[in-house]
Amino acid sequence: MKIRALLAILIGLSLPSLGQAPDQKEDALSVNPARDLFDLATLNYNDAKKGKDPKKVERDYRIAAKKFDQFLRTFPRDKKAIEAWYFLGMSYREIGEQKASRACFQSAATNWKAGKFVEASALFLASDDYKAEKWGDAAKWFQIVSDTTENKEIKQQSLYRRFLCFYKLEDKAGMLLSLKAVIADENSPYSETARLALARLYRDSQSAKQAHELFVILSKSKDPKIRAEASFQAALTAQTLGDKKLTKIWFRNSLSEEQSKGVKGKTQLVLMSLHYKDRQWQDVIDVFRIGNFELEKQSELQRLIMVAKSYDALGKEEEVRKLYEQIATLSPGSTSSFEAAYHLLIRDHKKSANNFLKNAESFLRDYATKRAKDPKVHSIRLLLGEGYYAAKDYEKAISQYRLLDLSLVDDSNALGVRYHVAKSQLFLKNEKGALAAIAAFIAEFPKAKQSTQLRLDRAELLNEAGREGEAVGDYKTILQNTTDQKIKKSLMLRLASIYQEQERWEEFVAIQEQILQLTESDQKTQASANFWLGWNQLRLKNRVKAEPFLRKARALDSKTFASKVSPILVRNAFKAENLDLLEDEINLARQDSPDTKLPAAILQWLGATLIKNGEEERGWPFLHEGLADKSTPIKHLVWKLYTKASLDLNKYAEALRGAKAILELEKNAYRKAEALYFKSQAHNGLKQFDEARQAASDALDLRPAGALDIRLRM
Repeated sequence: MKIRALLAILIGLSLPSLGQAPDQKEDALSVNPARDLFDLATLNYNDAKKGKDPKKVERDYRIAAKKFDQFLRTFPRDKKAIEAWYFLGMSYREIGEQKASRACFQSAATNWKAGKFVEASALFLASDDYKAEKWGDAAKWFQIVSDTTENKEIKQQSLYRRFLCFYKLEDKAGMLLSLKAVIADENSPYSETARLALARLYRDSQSAKQAHELFVILSKSKDPKIRAEASFQAALTAQTLGDKKLTKIWFRNSLSEEQSKGVKGKTQLVLMSLHYKDRQWQDVIDVFRIGNFELEKQSELQRLIMVAKSYDALGKEEEVRKLYEQIATLSPGSTSSFEAAYHLLIRDHKKSANNFLKNAESFLRDYATKRAKDPKVHSIRLLLGEGYYAAKDYEKAISQYRLLDLSLVDDSNALGVRYHVAKSQLFLKNEKGALAAIAAFIAEFPKAKQSTQLRLDRAELLNEAGREGEAVGDYKTILQNTTDQKIKKSLMLRLASIYQEQERWEEFVAIQEQILQLTESDQKTQASANFWLGWNQLRLKNRVKAEPFLRKARALDSKTFASKVSPILVRNAFKAENLDLLEDEINLARQDSPDTKLPAAILQWLGATLIKNGEEERGWPFLHEGLADKSTPIKHLVWKLYTKASLDLNKYAEALRGAKAILELEKNAYRKAEALYFKSQAHNGLKQFDEARQAASDALDLRPAGALDIRLRM
């Protein structure tokens, strides 16, 4: 509805006519200057409204304006003042004095808070400012109209137009509040439009959750355009929120709505991609079957590839073949299913797809004979051989390498293939084949770094064959001739292993010391060397000399050595009765390897000693952990220290456990009474007051003497 029509409704429904009879209760003979002046102004205003002669009409309006003005100056606080302001504004408006008219309406709309004249004045002002595109002022007046009107239609329109003003101002905060006001009236004809605008506002403000909730509501709209947009936006906002399940549901709903073909195609592609990423192959296929919607060529190719791989994952080869043919017609530079299959295999290989080996075998069965000299066939065979090698299926790897024509692939592949053939023979324990392959590699690539590695592998092979003398000789020879620190490390570790197996301890220790001198030795290797040097000192009964090596090993590789080293260092600290060191070693053991099991007796001793020394908070955790081991008997004194410390630290459940343990162990009446006293305190701390009283009563029944008796009675 237009603003002018809105004014007509307001005036026609809400305002009294100035031609009404005076108040019948008023004494006709009484003198009322204010009412007389107001009635005179009213008379002139009504004459102007009824008049036919334009000149007389203008004159009457001017007289009315003059009288209303005189009335307001003389009687500014009269109850008729707001009416006078309003009709003064109307009079000025009729004679074309818009500025004066607005000033009157502003007085009426701002100095009074309610009533029809406030409403009408604000609506005139809102109409003027809205037409003049003074959006901020118009919004203010529309707010007053909505606050004062009793007309439902006017209120609904005013609230909606207030939003339009804030929209023109690009005032997001104002839009948010005004839209909520419109939506608050469910019967407003603008509520759905406002809800859509609010949803878009939330979406553009990155408030995805609020936007999603509104789009979900709007998805039930009877308007197909709103419903389509809402379903699509519900999917996008669900995606922003990271809810994959809802995203898929709403994209699926969106596909059933009326959309342009381009939008449907993109929606279908996105939904297929979501299912594809989650390996939901059947869902990819189901979405694909909904329709063949218009897409750009690259997007169409992507869609076909996804559905082809989905069919392939489900083992439906016939459908895969059909799709390969479609892909071939779309893929630039490819004119056959051979090309399509080749590109898909390359794509699978780059993505490390699980089905690459199976598909490559199928590809070679179909095309290797027909295209025996096609470089693409040998490229796939190379990748297949490498795939089997990576999968440790060395027999199949060798069979592919033997059929591979290296002249049809890049020259850089020759070294890797020859190397993998030799390594495959080694892995298969084929001594004759391995020795021959190693010799062939060294002859073809004598300066390659892999030659040294294969010499090392040959030494390993000889060692496994029981020819240790030859193997050790090879290790030493390689060690003397190589400058590669990594190879040096590998050789040293192997020699160390041999010396350890043969219990050649002096040579074993010498190798460990050499390992520590390596410039590129990693932390794990250094940790291992330190550990074995420490172990050797322990073997020689040199406990003090062993500790620095063991600590170094733990510091360098706590994951491997903490569980081995920490118990040793803990026992050493215990034997030395060094409380601080023992505590530090236990804490380090827990920090580096939480699952390391430490002797309960040591934990009990440390905790009890610290508690006896007055350090309850420090000692209690150790004693608590030590008492968890029920395999060894625990003395009464230990339980007593634990119970008293638990009470002092407000650990009442643990104190109750300690008190019960004492009662099970103790036969002495006084000590039983003391344990019952502890039990009473623990129950009291747990707010188990009946149990506390019972424990105290049981203690008193044992008739303890001295301070305990007094404490119990208190």
